[in-house]
Amino acid sequence: MCQEVHFYLIWEAVLTPLVIEFKKAVLRLEEAVNYKKDDFLRDSVIQRFKFCVELAWKSSKKIMGTVSSAPKDVIREMAQSGYIQDVDKWLHAVDMRNLSSHTYKEDLAEEVYAFACNFLGELKNLVSRLEKK
Repeated sequence: MCQEVHFYLIWEAVLTPLVIEFKKAVLRLEEAVNYKKDDFLRDSVIQRFKFCVELAWKSSKKIMGTVSSAPKDVIREMAQSGYIQDVDKWLHAVDMRNLSSHTYKEDLAEEVYAFACNFLGELKNLVSRLEKK
């Protein structure tokens, strides 16, 4: 039993910081989304969205013990494990994150910004589920 407790404490020490960092990133995104939009803010939201998507799948990967390093594979496993509901929306989030490196194109920047604002609820739901695990 002592080994189990020790393992649990080590596990908690690794996972808790990941979830905390993910939660902070989501809160920062939410903060940015709530400001009046201008070009500077739009770019900030896009950058924060990128951080959130990365932390979402990487934190989940660590918690689930997934061996794959491919974001879309991890997302599918997140759905199978009950962490997320809408797999297609999350897969689209990865695509939008990938497109965000091309946001020098005005129309694309607007598209990623709009998606990021609408995706905030999914990120907040994941934070809640990860905190319960």
